[in-house]
Amino acid sequence: MTVAGVFLLLSLASPGQQVFGQESPVIFYLYSLIYLGFAAITVVTISLRQPRFDVQLAIQIIGDIIMIILMMTASGGVRSGLGLLLIVSLASSGLVAEGRMVMFHAALAASGVLIVQTLGVLDNHRSANDYGQAGLLGLVFFVTAGVAHILAKRNRVSEALAAARAVDIENMAQINQLVIDDMQDGVVVLDSEGKIRQANQQAKRLLSRAGLTYAGAGTKLYRTVPLLFEYLEQWRKQPQTAFPPISLGLHGEEYLPRFIAVTNKRVMGAVLVLEDMTRINEQAQQIKLAALGRLTANIAHEIRNPLAAISHAAEILQEDDAGDRGHQRLLEIITKNAQRINHLVTDVMALNRRDRTHTERIALAEFLSEFLEEFCDSQAVNRSLFRLELADDAVICFDRGHLQQVIANLCLNAVRHSRHQPDSVCIVVEHANSMIEIHVRDDGAGVACEHVARLFEPFFTTESAGTGLGLYISKELCHANAATLEYLQTGKGGHFRITCQEGGC
Repeated sequence: MTVAGVFLLLSLASPGQQVFGQESPVIFYLYSLIYLGFAAITVVTISLRQPRFDVQLAIQIIGDIIMIILMMTASGGVRSGLGLLLIVSLASSGLVAEGRMVMFHAALAASGVLIVQTLGVLDNHRSANDYGQAGLLGLVFFVTAGVAHILAKRNRVSEALAAARAVDIENMAQINQLVIDDMQDGVVVLDSEGKIRQANQQAKRLLSRAGLTYAGAGTKLYRTVPLLFEYLEQWRKQPQTAFPPISLGLHGEEYLPRFIAVTNKRVMGAVLVLEDMTRINEQAQQIKLAALGRLTANIAHEIRNPLAAISHAAEILQEDDAGDRGHQRLLEIITKNAQRINHLVTDVMALNRRDRTHTERIALAEFLSEFLEEFCDSQAVNRSLFRLELADDAVICFDRGHLQQVIANLCLNAVRHSRHQPDSVCIVVEHANSMIEIHVRDDGAGVACEHVARLFEPFFTTESAGTGLGLYISKELCHANAATLEYLQTGKGGHFRITCQEGGC
């Protein structure tokens, strides 16, 4: 529209002072008016966004080409210089339009210039020598359109690549954040000035729970945890320095600080990892227990053979000294303690084999009914002591031998501490969301409060004849089958609960 307005103003100049339209001032004036009207219409269609973009683009470029060529005819043809204005339109077409349309626009402009030159030669008012200038101008049209289109295509490829990389970077950042947030350790990202740039959820919970002044990204570490800032400065001077645990949290929990360098060409930041010492100690304890378990299993295996010889010798002596009551009493003591040691050895060896599970689909209603019959027969226990409350459709995935051992141990404890009345021991199976819970209750006094914390410790027992491994082994067997064993205290004492996933294997 601006170009059309300038042409219209130039056409109004007095004769002799006109820059364009010297050959036909009136026709140039009319063309300028038409061009201005066309430009005004295109402004309206652009604001209305009708018709669609590619149609509007084609109409505008073709309109520019036609109007400028028409004004060239009234201004002296190629020598007027108006053809150079087509370079701008063709460059715009090359940047925006599709490949074939770009070449079409260039061909249309070049053809128009040649037609204007040919008509001028035929009318004998233009020189044939201007064909070279017209051809050169047409070549410039094609080169301009082609170069603009190539540059635009490269730009679009670069934009698509940048957009794809931006999506990848965003996805990677989200994945990294999810991974970091899922970590049990606190993770804090620090810049070169010791300011907190990012922290995972565990670190935020830790700092908030400790009542520290953490105000989000940009918080200075020395204002939040001054001791950690001192550690950071020491670490920058001596990266191999190992720092002692620090006390954080309302209850004085200890966390082990560890720094990891984050370096680029301009700045040096760091990642601060706060490892929970409780979890580290638990892992160390598990490693120790595993090593101890292997050692005790080997010792138990070595004990079994001489123990069998002792038991066999005691049996022979009992047969030989059947009339000597003093000897018989001593032999009974030997036999009883040999059986106790054998039971202990059996428990230790079973503990070492807890990870060898062969899970199967177990319907608890059928399993517990059969189990109680066998248990009462083998332990000489009256069946009336037990009451079953079963969910008929309760099915779990468990190693059958492990489940029998766990339930048998819980039932032995329940019978031992019950009042030995009908229904003194109750086994309840119930649904809990997607889990199955097995409760073993008795009507006894329950476990003393001071013993609850140590209930599942190995070798802890309140019985003079007990090994202290029953509950510990039961808990480990449940863990090996992706289940849990807990002791729940209630107002009437307490009971044990096994929780496992519902469904078959």
